[in-house]
Amino acid sequence: MTNLKRSFFGAAIYLALIFVLGQSDYTGRPIINFASYFYLAVMIAMPVTLFFPSVSRIPVYVPLVVWAGVYILLLEILNRSLSTTSNDFSIIALEFILLEVGVWFAYQLSRQISYAESIMAALALNAFPNRARDIDSENQRIKIELTRSRRYQRPLSIVVIEAEEEKVTEETLKSVQHDLLKQFTSARFAQIIDNCVRQTDLVLRDQQGRFVVLCTETELSRATLLAKRIVQAIQEKTSQQARWGVAAFPDDALTFDDLRQKAQDHLVRSAASTLEHMAVIESQEGSKL
Repeated sequence: MTNLKRSFFGAAIYLALIFVLGQSDYTGRPIINFASYFYLAVMIAMPVTLFFPSVSRIPVYVPLVVWAGVYILLLEILNRSLSTTSNDFSIIALEFILLEVGVWFAYQLSRQISYAESIMAALALNAFPNRARDIDSENQRIKIELTRSRRYQRPLSIVVIEAEEEKVTEETLKSVQHDLLKQFTSARFAQIIDNCVRQTDLVLRDQQGRFVVLCTETELSRATLLAKRIVQAIQEKTSQQARWGVAAFPDDALTFDDLRQKAQDHLVRSAASTLEHMAVIESQEGSKL
């Protein structure tokens, strides 16, 4: 947390510095007459570097090189005299250096935020152990299971579980508390799902926080019963509502992404909706027979 505080402080001092330097002094002229596109580049580069999680996973020189190229491009295509009277090389060099420093600060802040989030995830996992995996990290396993089901004509189904949106209060709007609540709720859901599925089932978590259970050797009707059991367990143990959807290979779709989309299209929650969904499934199975 100390490094996170330092990164926040450094970014704040940096922004204050460039805007103070651009303010007029007692003579009515800016202390340093920066070009307007320099401010635009800073105000775009820092949020983009900070708020895109993928940026923190690449080497720092990549965003530095990218934004250096953007600045040079702006310098070449825009008429600098329209936004500033200063065309000195020293001012241009200072703008370039300050832009790179800003990108570096944003990158360091993004890394520290990602590190803090990983600590919260580790705490949640320690409190509620589970075997849920990130869906992107299990692509090879998913392909193997689909290939096996296709080759040997074995049933395969997926179950999608999504938590109901809770009412947001002023307390939950506090970012740290809200993030902790999401992390621990997700870990608790994963633990409950883990206790309901078989060892051979694959429990995944997607980027939107939904859980996807890949059920091998499982028909649609059995997957539906599993989904209902999971949702009921979640409601009993957490008093939270969850929606569920199911899809089966190859009747509903032939690829994993299409199966997920099919299951998400069928997300239901209430008892009435569950009965209606079951009736639709039974009618589909009856028509296939």
